[in-house]
Amino acid sequence: MPNDYMQRESTVAVYGLGRVGASLAAVMLRHGFSVIGVDVDKDKVDRINSKEKIFSLEPHVDESFEKGIEEGTFRATVDLKWASEASKYKIITVPVPLVLKTPDFTNIKQASEAIGKGIKKGDVLIVESSVPVGTTRQVVAKTVSDVSGLKPEDDYLLGYSPERIYEGRAVYDIEENYPKVVSGYGKNSLEEIAQLYSKVAKKGVIKMSSIEAAELEKLAEGLYRDVNIALANELALFAQRLGVDFWEVRNAANSQPYSNIHKPGAGVGGNCIPVYPYYVLHTANRLGFHFRLVESARWVNERMPLVVVSNFVELFILNKKSLRTAAILGLAFRGDTDDDRLSPSYDIIDRLRALNVTVKVHDPYVKKPSRSDVQVSNDLTETLAKTDGVIMVTDHSVYKDLDYDKIAKMSGNDPIIYDARGILYGKPKIYVLGTGYKGP
Repeated sequence: MPNDYMQRESTVAVYGLGRVGASLAAVMLRHGFSVIGVDVDKDKVDRINSKEKIFSLEPHVDESFEKGIEEGTFRATVDLKWASEASKYKIITVPVPLVLKTPDFTNIKQASEAIGKGIKKGDVLIVESSVPVGTTRQVVAKTVSDVSGLKPEDDYLLGYSPERIYEGRAVYDIEENYPKVVSGYGKNSLEEIAQLYSKVAKKGVIKMSSIEAAELEKLAEGLYRDVNIALANELALFAQRLGVDFWEVRNAANSQPYSNIHKPGAGVGGNCIPVYPYYVLHTANRLGFHFRLVESARWVNERMPLVVVSNFVELFILNKKSLRTAAILGLAFRGDTDDDRLSPSYDIIDRLRALNVTVKVHDPYVKKPSRSDVQVSNDLTETLAKTDGVIMVTDHSVYKDLDYDKIAKMSGNDPIIYDARGILYGKPKIYVLGTGYKGP
């Protein structure tokens, strides 16, 4: 039951306590709201309520939860319906995963059904999850109305406001870094939601003309990056074929203010950039629109793990060496995070194993891989011991101090080192993606 300190009119229920939801809940606590954190994972909920620090890589989240628990302004729960009954504001941040590259709306429907069972007239419902265009209106609003009998705008207020965070600085991004994009089912919804977020976002709000425009805005951010990463990957491989140094070309090109060539890599991971294109394609296919550029970019980026492994194996053939054991440096999809969702490292591991190569994996942050068949070590020396070759996949800051001699000493061999992220670019005896260097 809610604490005496929790007044329903100033209570926010955040559905989904992943990185996005937890950070948003912390922000709301920091700005004077009472918050109910909602998640179906009972173990996570119990750990949060016992004040265990489980968001250590997101500044301000754990301490905000701990303070809220002590002051009676925060609690986590698995009771989705009760959270709706006890709050005026309900914010959905649950993911919409892909199943065979098709959006699966199960999670967001489950949250919407529970909210519908507890929603009251005058309440405010906001979707922050990244979703295919049309989801807020066609899935969330329809489900809530079917369950509750209430109509959006007439009985409760509804809108979409996409999360816009970068892992590792999420609270700062919400409070300080970006304006909040907001939209509403109608004028009253838009104004209420804009007023709510204006209390926490220092950069203010951007009011969109429709929910669908706000949904597409979020996806456009991800598509921009996916397409530009694909361009960087293709340019790197083209430069490599020419015998030209891509990194030199990139540095010079980006001295022009209208050029922003991204960095190439072993693939694109995380729960955003490789997912959003399929949200868009899902809707485009339904409309009969052929989104060729998005399809091509996905093909390029999804092929990169194969390219990396092929280049790596080629180096052993050129240098007449045997590849029995390889070390993968980095399991997280991005540097300095512990998030390994959809990391290209997994595809690289699978391809090496298919070649009967023993694979060892190091990551300084990932403690529990999302796949049970992959073991990770946080000990770099242990991982590198007796390895024939190394593939650098993730640009963790701790890897920047490495060089060939340090890696060779830890491996006890004369290893081939393939840097797929340009972390050690410029250091001798390192093969870097996008250069013409062909081994030690």
